[in-house]
Parts: sequence; structure tokens; C-alpha cells
Amino acid sequence: MTDALSDLIGRFELEVRTPRQRILIDAFLPAPETIPSAVPPPPPPAAAAPDEGIGFVQRLRAEEPAERPAPDPSPPPRPRRPKRQSAATKSLQEEIEEFMSSKGDALAPEPDPDP
Repeated sequence: MTDALSDLIGRFELEVRTPRQRILIDAFLPAPETIPSAVPPPPPPAAAAPDEGIGFVQRLRAEEPAERPAPDPSPPPRPRRPKRQSAATKSLQEEIEEFMSSKGDALAPEPDPDP
């Protein structure tokens, strides 16, 4: 498995490093086969004993208390607020007129009268 995977990775790297069309600068670069691989080799498969995992689970079950306390009941849901009824929709022109009439004199002070 690891030999096939290493071969696949090697072929992939060689394909990526080899340009489809060579340009003048490629003459000064090293050959793609001479560049060391940047991908580390895959780790060997773990050889764990299957009985060890089963024993671990059995020890955990033996250490657990026989009866678990009942979880706290969740609080009752809060009642929802009724939706507010939106005011009657106004056109943009009406809103501008209302704003200008209510804040008309607060936008800028009146100029002083000439003496």
C-alpha cells in the first residue's frame, strides 16, 4: 500500500514540476527528477493490538457509576411578545416633507438682520 502511494505521489510531483511547454529559463533550472520531494513519506500503518482497545472500553464501563443523576429539566419556554403593528407606510416625499416641517428651523440659524 505504501509503495503504491509513494509511487503515486512521485508521479504526481514529476507531472507538476515538468512544464508542458519549455521556455528559455528552463535551460538554467535543474531537471525535475533531481529535485528532492517536498512531501514526507506516509507513516507506516499502526500495529495496535485489537484486544487492548476492547479492554480499555471495558475498564471505562466498570468505572462508570451504575446510576446517573437525572438531568435538570429545561426551563419552560418564554412567551413571545406580540408583533408590533407598523405605522402606515408613507411615500418618500411625504417623509421628507414631514421632516422638513418638524425640524425646519433647527437645521440652520437664520442670518442676522443687516444694521
